[in-house]
Amino acid sequence: MDESGFEAETIRSHGYAPIGKPCIDSYNWQASRRTNVIGALYEKMLFALDYFEHNINSSIFYHWCK
Repeated sequence: MDESGFEAETIRSHGYAPIGKPCIDSYNWQASRRTNVIGALYEKMLFALDYFEHNINSSIFYHWCK
C-alpha cells in the first residue's frame, strides 16, 4: 500500500526580474488544491486505486482498507 499527494500548483524556487528590480510574487497558501491517491500492489499488479480531494487521515485510510 502507498499514499501519494499531488499539488495542483508547484512553487517556483527561482524567478526572473529586470536588473535592479526585486523578484517578488505573492502566493495564497490557504487556497492550495491537492489530490491524494491510495493504491495497493498484489503480485506486481496495481489495484484498489482511489483518489481524494482532501487530506487522508486514519479514518479514511481505515475505511479504504475495508
